[in-house]
Amino acid sequence: MKKLIYCLMAVTLLWTSCSKEEIDFYSGQESIYFAQQWGVAHFQDDYLDLGGSMRNCLQPSSKIPFGEMIVTDSILSLTIQTSGATKDYDRPFKVEVVTDSTTAIDGTEFELLDPEAMIPAGEVRTKVKIVIHKSPRMDEENLQIQLRLIPGEHFTLPFDSTGMGRMPVIHSGSNFYTEYGGNFDPAIHNIFVNNFLVRPQRWNDNNMGIWSEKKYRLLLDYTGEMLGWNVADWTSEAMWASRYNVGLNYLAKYLLEQYNKGPEYWVTDPDGTMMWCKHTLLSGLWSEDTRPEQMVQ
Repeated sequence: MKKLIYCLMAVTLLWTSCSKEEIDFYSGQESIYFAQQWGVAHFQDDYLDLGGSMRNCLQPSSKIPFGEMIVTDSILSLTIQTSGATKDYDRPFKVEVVTDSTTAIDGTEFELLDPEAMIPAGEVRTKVKIVIHKSPRMDEENLQIQLRLIPGEHFTLPFDSTGMGRMPVIHSGSNFYTEYGGNFDPAIHNIFVNNFLVRPQRWNDNNMGIWSEKKYRLLLDYTGEMLGWNVADWTSEAMWASRYNVGLNYLAKYLLEQYNKGPEYWVTDPDGTMMWCKHTLLSGLWSEDTRPEQMVQ
């Protein structure tokens, strides 16, 4: 009986001591950082799997690929997040364009809509928006816009690019997304903008010839002007089921017209070969790998 009483007393004391203990809340620096993610299902892949797409991770850069879009303007929303608890008041901060690391033209090729932003009361994140305008030089250049957070009085920027403060959620051994150069400073976000064209998945080399951006742009220009087709049409299943032959006809007709004008008008691909596609109009004139110096007119 005495043992039972002692056990009950011990449990009571343990419960009393536990009930009086307070839970420690976050009391570190209240930082602010870019928390941009890609993909629809952010948690589809484990971020520790270096072979995965890692779409759940915070991204050091964003891309605006006009060559895969049918619009001339795009609005990019960037997520800004804080560490620490929510507050019952608004906390302003600023976003600035880093001019010496920006090659796009402010006011012409992009507009930052929210240079002065805030974390609203009761929130730990917000979004800032930037409008991107397509320009002709994006056909040839991959333009960069670099944004940097100015924390103001409410926040700090405790992260660095090498130590424990590297980009949150990114595993320290990750080698991901160095396509345009690595950036692991979460106070900085790079935006890359171009109008580079991407080879359609169903492109058929046997009929269309070797893909080149120059050839694809010709197809888009001619079929866009004559038929109203755009990038979305050329990436659809319906196009490659039957309709691409119509576009092939326009391309062959143009190449023949240029050929008949004389050697100075001949159209070549970037590798120096005569631009070619499989069509009766070009049959017997040149083949896929023919170079201009091999032609006899």
